[in-house]
Amino acid sequence: MHNESPEETPFRQLLSRLPADAARQIQQQLHSVINYEPHIGLMGKTGSGKSSLCNTLFSPPPASVDSVKGCTRRVQRWQVQHGSRKLHIVDFPGIAESPELDALYQRLYLAWSSRLDVIVWVLKADERAWNDDLRCYCSLRAAGVAPARFLFVLSQADKIEPCREWDTVGHCPSPRQAENLHAKAVLAATLFATAHPVIAVSAAEHYNLRRWAEALILALPPHSCSAVSRHLDPELRTGCVSDTARAGFVRTTGDIFDEAVKTLALSDVLIRQLRQLRHALLCAARALWHLLFWR
Repeated sequence: MHNESPEETPFRQLLSRLPADAARQIQQQLHSVINYEPHIGLMGKTGSGKSSLCNTLFSPPPASVDSVKGCTRRVQRWQVQHGSRKLHIVDFPGIAESPELDALYQRLYLAWSSRLDVIVWVLKADERAWNDDLRCYCSLRAAGVAPARFLFVLSQADKIEPCREWDTVGHCPSPRQAENLHAKAVLAATLFATAHPVIAVSAAEHYNLRRWAEALILALPPHSCSAVSRHLDPELRTGCVSDTARAGFVRTTGDIFDEAVKTLALSDVLIRQLRQLRHALLCAARALWHLLFWR
């Protein structure tokens, strides 16, 4: 592999049993997955807390937050880096400023949509109406962006009524707030016909962030979830996150192998050998995952 890391060497050793062209194709594609640089888009209304939420998710925090005025009047690109590995955050200007700007922003969202691994759409939990969000979302859906590309999150959960009941010691909602948050999440899932669960969080209170990080990893394409997981704040790297990301990497490895060998002339003996080699390769991918992505 080009610029191969020590952890990638076992893959090369296993693939040396294949014809050179197939082995080279698999090696190159595995290297691309291992060193993949994901792009996460943040969309939603101005003031919904997109940047604040992003700051709590990744380490080190990638976004700058301006609490006085909207700080994302244009597309802002942020970067999280660990060693040579990078993750890109694309923070889009918020809708609901004016009809003219909304039309411009919708075109901007659409132009970027195919370049993003997932689109995180942030809704304020205490917002009474999401008409502007729904209008923009439906426009993107009508233009062909699939529902599975979007992950909706309810931000600022601590502001849900009755807001004075928020448990400031336990950093969690009161029973009545929890009931209202559940109702809001159900409403959002229904209105937007979401493909993924809608999670209510509070960046300020660090409420429900682990559950939301798990939802994010589950919503990502299999080839990118491991690359994203390595950039999460260490406190958010739960067992569910690691299991999901590892399974995604193993699945991607299997898909890469299958694509590379499908054109080979297969005898019964070769079919058995390929099955054994595929199994060994997936076992290596599973065993090496932690070294490749969570060091």
